[in-house]
Amino acid sequence: MDELSRSPLARKRIVVTRAATQGEGLCDLLRARSAEPILFPLIRILPIEDFAPLDAALGKLCSGDWIAFTSQNAVDPVVRRARMRRLDFFCESDVQVAAVGPATRQALRIAGVDVTYPATNHDGDSLGRELGERVRGRSVLLPRSDIASAELPATLRGCGAEVLEVVAYRTERTEGGRELAVLIAARAVDAIICFSPSAVHSLVALIGQANIAGMNESVAFAAIGETTALAFRDAGVRNPLLAADTTPEAVADVLQDYFANRATEMQRKSAGAKKL
Repeated sequence: MDELSRSPLARKRIVVTRAATQGEGLCDLLRARSAEPILFPLIRILPIEDFAPLDAALGKLCSGDWIAFTSQNAVDPVVRRARMRRLDFFCESDVQVAAVGPATRQALRIAGVDVTYPATNHDGDSLGRELGERVRGRSVLLPRSDIASAELPATLRGCGAEVLEVVAYRTERTEGGRELAVLIAARAVDAIICFSPSAVHSLVALIGQANIAGMNESVAFAAIGETTALAFRDAGVRNPLLAADTTPEAVADVLQDYFANRATEMQRKSAGAKKL
């Protein structure tokens, strides 16, 4: 295949830090674009043991109140507990549902739950701002991870909502990581994708913030959502790539554009050097 006609992602080694069951689709798409994905989950999702707070919060919701889903991981426990209380909970209770991104909307769709408001910008804090006046004077159930940040609840309260924040799943760092650390140290990685601030924090714990800051010129860091991009910046990444949305296509596109632009810049510099 001619060098210029090859995919900009050809032979690029791209670390996908998502859980295996959620990262396979992106890995397949990257392979289709001639990249070499490395699936290496930095966090794992675990169920909660005590459902009493979630059950109590569901029991407080009235017609016109909201459930705001900021992760597909919260869908299954919330839907199951809601339907244990009342089989027609999402059909007849008139509780409204907001979803942060395509993966979360798809999980709700599969669960048979209609989404009242799909976010335009796919991160939690943006969802809170977009809901705005819709939630004023309403209760908003916010089922999240045990390590979720405080920005979204504060935004919703600023909009006049009563926030019912509950833990719907737990997030833990995966053990080990030596193989990934070795690859990074050997400069055998071209890009790293993180899907949440907790994944960024796990990456920092694995290889050290000083090492991440020193990789700005050699590794592309791609973030899913502005809060993840902010976590990258806090870790020393100067210009993290930000996917247009949370779909595999958007993630692959932002990486493809980056490597295409970098190849063009290298060709321009090479041509300029030859003229000299």
